[in-house]
Amino acid sequence: MSLVLETRQLSKRFVLNHNAGDVKSRALGMLRAGDRARREEFWALRGVSIRVSAGESVALIGRNGSGKSTLLKIIAGIHRPTGGQMLVRRGVRISSMIELGTGFHPELTGQENVLLNTSIHGLSRAEALAIYDRVVAYSGLRHFMDVPIKNYSSGMHMRLGFAIAANLDPDVLLLDEIFAVGDEEFQRQCMGTLESFLEAGKTILFVSHSAAAVQAICRRVCVLERGQLRFDGDVDSGLTEYRRLNQASPHQPVGVDAPADASTAPLDRSWHRLATGGKWDEEGAWVFEFLRARGLRPDQYVLEMGSGSMAAASHLLRYMEQSHYWGFEKNAELFLAGVQIELPRADVRPERGHFLVNDDFDLSSAPHAFDFAIAGSLLRRLPLNGVARCFASAIRKLAPGGTFFVAWPEPGADPFAPRVQPDGTTTQGDRPDRKSVV
Repeated sequence: MSLVLETRQLSKRFVLNHNAGDVKSRALGMLRAGDRARREEFWALRGVSIRVSAGESVALIGRNGSGKSTLLKIIAGIHRPTGGQMLVRRGVRISSMIELGTGFHPELTGQENVLLNTSIHGLSRAEALAIYDRVVAYSGLRHFMDVPIKNYSSGMHMRLGFAIAANLDPDVLLLDEIFAVGDEEFQRQCMGTLESFLEAGKTILFVSHSAAAVQAICRRVCVLERGQLRFDGDVDSGLTEYRRLNQASPHQPVGVDAPADASTAPLDRSWHRLATGGKWDEEGAWVFEFLRARGLRPDQYVLEMGSGSMAAASHLLRYMEQSHYWGFEKNAELFLAGVQIELPRADVRPERGHFLVNDDFDLSSAPHAFDFAIAGSLLRRLPLNGVARCFASAIRKLAPGGTFFVAWPEPGADPFAPRVQPDGTTTQGDRPDRKSVV
């Protein structure tokens, strides 16, 4: 993949003026030393080096004040760096949605603001008029385009801003917490746009505190802490590093839904369900029925690689004998959401099975050899080397004659059914009577 942007030892310094009031206060402060304005240097970024290629979806996460939004604004050209270099490939068009209202004038109508905002992004009036109808249709604000946007709600601001960004056909899209406002229907529309954007080989840089959004959109995470790059790698490991940083504060770790009222909290759009593909109920039932159809008995031992939010465990724990179900999960937040939210709703005690949670695919504490093992949606969340480590760990724990199923659970699909290929030929899937790996 070709490089689209790169930061080299990027640094940004702000000067903070404390006790700086009006003209009268500053004049009196010259006479009273204790009242004089105090200047302080604040380094929002220090020596950050990141390379981003075309087609990547990168999340910038970190605690408040870590420098995420500052980095995004430097890339967008809003701020200039104090030190280092910000390099962008020649000809790359960058579109941004960084703050609600950026590029809008409150006294102008929605229509006028579309023309203003697109001109800021470098479009001529003719080019802006050419995409105007698409912007209006996407935003769903046709009846409000002649209204000054000072009368818009925050959700309407977000709709119009994202509609413009989505229709500029940029090469790089910069997003900062865009899912904090907006209704569920529009969020689904945005997600569909972002998926299409990535399929077209475009690039996304996304700032968020939401594990759900990060896992749904991004395949790479950069963790910032106090203006420095602490981690750059896969999503699960990045969220784990973020969780470790948050352990130093009393705040709840990123992405964990509060289980205080588990009986009434809406779950269909909960982050831990979306993180595994968005078909939580169907996937859990599919895995359970799939293993039973392949001969799984309650007295055998089964290992689920990627037990996650307990979609399959909520079925298997009921079916298997005590301690015969073992689940492995790499993402501790996903595991906690499953144990604290999903299993209580299903009236299933986690003590009926065993769970291993670590970053290293370490199954050494499991004393059993497994008759069945399965890896499904976990593979969506792993880089290639992680998939290889997952396979190696699971295969080493198989009993003689045991079977390891590797599947992407799609409800109603049979991975062993014959498939018609694009050229018209028919191929046969692997058969379930093969040993070791299917």
